[in-house]
Amino acid sequence: IIESEGVEFIDNSKLTHSIDQVMYFGERMSLSVIVPYSIYNQCYYSLVAETNFYNEFNFYTEKIVKPILAGRLFIVIAGKNYLRNLRSLGFKSFDCVIDESYDQIEDHKSRWDAALKQLDWLCFQDPQVILDKITPVVEHNKQVLLTTDWYKDFSSKFSIDLMMYLGRLNLRQV
Repeated sequence: IIESEGVEFIDNSKLTHSIDQVMYFGERMSLSVIVPYSIYNQCYYSLVAETNFYNEFNFYTEKIVKPILAGRLFIVIAGKNYLRNLRSLGFKSFDCVIDESYDQIEDHKSRWDAALKQLDWLCFQDPQVILDKITPVVEHNKQVLLTTDWYKDFSSKFSIDLMMYLGRLNLRQV
C-alpha cells in the first residue's frame, strides 16, 4: 500500500523493495520516505516494527519518522531501551497513556508481548480521549523532528565520542 497521489513510477519498473526509486511530486526519492498520509488518516495508532531488534544498539529509521510526522501514538517493536534512547534525542513518548515498561525488558519475545498488550489495550479505549491526551506529545515530537539539525548534532556527537574512544585506546597502550 503506497500513497498514490503524486507518485510516478520510473521506467515502468516493478517495485520490489522500499528503497526503489519513484518520482513523488516531481522529486526522485525512495519509496520508503513517502509518508502515506491517506493511510495514517484512517487509523489512530501505529505499531512500528523497526529494522533491528538487538539490545546492543538502537537503529532509528523512516519507520519511526512516519508516525511522528503523521502525529500518531506509536508502540515500537525494537531493541531494549529504544524509547529511552529516543527520549534522549529530545522526543517524548506516550507514558501519559500507555505502560511503556516494555521498553526495558531484556528478552525480545517478552518485550514484544508486553508491547502488543499495550496495543490491545488501546483498541478498547475511546480514541478521542487518547487523542486529546497525546496532542501535546505529538506536536512536540513533530517540532523536534522538523527543527533539529540532525546532521550537525550527530556529526558533532560522533566526533566527540570518537575522540573519547581514541583517547581510551591510547591510555590502554601506555
